[in-house]
Amino acid sequence: MSANEWTGAGHGSPLVNIRRVGGDAVDSLLNKIQIDWLDAVMFLAGPLAVILAWFVIDRLLIKLHKKSKFVERIFTTGAYEEAQKVVIAQRVKTFRGLFVQSVRALNGIFFLLMFLGRFRVDLKPLLAGIGVVGLGLSLAAQNILRDFINGLLILIEDQFNVGDWISIGSFSGTVERFTMRATSLRATDGRLIVIPNGTISQVANSTKKFSVALVEVGVDYATDIQKALAVLESCAKDATESFRRDVIGQPTVQGIVSFGASDLQLRVLIKTVPGAQWAVERALRVKIKEAFEREGISIPFPQLVVHREADA
Repeated sequence: MSANEWTGAGHGSPLVNIRRVGGDAVDSLLNKIQIDWLDAVMFLAGPLAVILAWFVIDRLLIKLHKKSKFVERIFTTGAYEEAQKVVIAQRVKTFRGLFVQSVRALNGIFFLLMFLGRFRVDLKPLLAGIGVVGLGLSLAAQNILRDFINGLLILIEDQFNVGDWISIGSFSGTVERFTMRATSLRATDGRLIVIPNGTISQVANSTKKFSVALVEVGVDYATDIQKALAVLESCAKDATESFRRDVIGQPTVQGIVSFGASDLQLRVLIKTVPGAQWAVERALRVKIKEAFEREGISIPFPQLVVHREADA
């Protein structure tokens, strides 16, 4: 065999043929790999688009939940009384939270099914299995089912809303969050109290439709009652003037409500918008204290008198 044949100089040499066959195989493999990559990208584009759509919609729902002022203004436009506006705003806040939570859950389920459908997963057996599992969980988790039913009744009966100050059993606080599962209260000392709705049997709502500022003060038995009542009425009118936007109607001085061991208890009532009663009470107590000091009306306090027998 000549040197040209061994070196592949001729076009028909074995080495040239081997190179040609090898090059064709490499080109075919590269073309096949390129087609597979294209199919893979097209296959993953659908699921990725589903995930992106779910993420965008979920973020929009969260932003909608945070921007509540615009929605509250829409529903409180026709309300002329301040108390009515407060009640409507709290009601809207409660429903808005439940609506956003429900829509986020449905949104997640919807896009999860779409995601599985993109991978050609048969959804009929999956949905049937979810129904069976849900039935089993409802029978096993009766407490959770009771929480949801009681939460629905609380919502329908409008027992309280987010922002109300309520007392449930031995716990009191502002309703910070309400779901169909549980109610979260924020106590005065900052504690977060989570109460399952199924355990709520009695609710005391201090901010439902209106509130009442109640102040009781004791005076000495020797005090001129008519003078003390006149001072209380003047203080109540001053407090009403100071909180004009929060007070509903005129104050009421009820007079003597009880006879104590060392004092006479006098009571003043001022009707306010929900939640304003505590600020009115604090301001009224200050005014009463200052007015009693000016008028010489004493506020008695418990005293202990010790009698000592004479030495024998």
